[in-house]
Amino acid sequence: MKNTIIGHDKTTGNKIFYGWRIVAACFILLFCFGGAGFYSFSIFIKPFEEYFGWTRSQVALAMSIFFLVNGGAQPLLGRFCRTIGPKKVIIIGCLTSGVSFILVSLTKSLWYYYFIYAVLSLTLSAITFVPVSTLLSVWFERRRGTAIGLAYIGISAGGLILSPAIGAIITGVGLQQTFIILGLLMWALALPVSVFVIKDNPSVMGLLPDGDAPMPLLKDEPLKTDKLHASILDEGWPLAHAIKSGQFWWIIITFFLSSLAMMGVLQHQVPLISEKGIPYTSATVALGMTSAIGGIGKFGLGRLTESFTFKWVVLICLGMQLIGLLILLNLHTMTMVWLYAMIFGFGMGGVIVLQPLAISRYFGLASFGVLLGICQLSHSIGSSLGSFTSGVLYDRFGDYQHALMVYIAVYITGIAAMFLAGKPKRYGR
Repeated sequence: MKNTIIGHDKTTGNKIFYGWRIVAACFILLFCFGGAGFYSFSIFIKPFEEYFGWTRSQVALAMSIFFLVNGGAQPLLGRFCRTIGPKKVIIIGCLTSGVSFILVSLTKSLWYYYFIYAVLSLTLSAITFVPVSTLLSVWFERRRGTAIGLAYIGISAGGLILSPAIGAIITGVGLQQTFIILGLLMWALALPVSVFVIKDNPSVMGLLPDGDAPMPLLKDEPLKTDKLHASILDEGWPLAHAIKSGQFWWIIITFFLSSLAMMGVLQHQVPLISEKGIPYTSATVALGMTSAIGGIGKFGLGRLTESFTFKWVVLICLGMQLIGLLILLNLHTMTMVWLYAMIFGFGMGGVIVLQPLAISRYFGLASFGVLLGICQLSHSIGSSLGSFTSGVLYDRFGDYQHALMVYIAVYITGIAAMFLAGKPKRYGR
């Protein structure tokens, strides 16, 4: 009796695994988020100040609200991804985030500005970290670091391409019209891929993670990839036990502190660099370069986790950002700007990629969505505090030097926390 290998797409034979199309779709989703919702805020700081007459800290508070709402939504999104599937979550996010961007264009007062940025954050959260990471972690196992790293390059690509484009659009058509254009972008680019490309898991196409096949089965034996898929999802730590683990909270502390320092710098990077005597247009280009190098860091550091001890990859990630801050403290030439962008950008790129990899590496997929959601919540709280802290310290001292010194100490503490987490352990051992 003949044997057959189960697990390949019957309609495509030996063609490229469909999971890589999922990676491409996630790349586009994160491209829209990164360019329109994340990196763009640094571009909007001065236009909001000049148009409404608000202070730097008043403008920066909106991004703090953005991070808090985004983080608060992540654990709930983790549960939704488990119950209704990430595809439906992402489609809803694409539709509503387009509306939210358009509503930002109606800003007339400070209270509305804060409210609508909270709404924008809530809707964008459905196309970002937990839904995307949940999707990719189901489609990939051995190549998870590579897949997540490639998809997350979309955030950096969005910053590289859309950041300078948004700056030009603001100059050409004004602040309000720019947000309308960003809303239309979500519908034109993100929505189609979420509807036509994304599939909740490989089992719906008769596939397994990484495109692998199980052991050779008898020719007439029925395909049971759905049961295999379910068993993969059930592997790992139960939620109640994971959140009681000391390892989990050391990981939380690491990413809380790294996000606090990273966003404290990144969300103020354009004014920080321009106020050191660098032309404003060059500072915006440097932001694009930082995001571009961040894309390389996302892929490179994600790939490194497949070959090296996880904590050493985190050391590289945070250590490079720390070196970047030391350069910023003494920045006064364009050469130093480019050096900063390359070193800080590479390390910065890895932070968001390493979070889902840390959760899956230490705790498996059984409670992945909720655990990653909690990690993202801590990341968002740190990001919120960092963005707002930089604004407050700038208003207090008139420059960013004190903030940079604080963040150097924060990075050192974050590195120590990751080493205190120790090695991953299988549940029950």
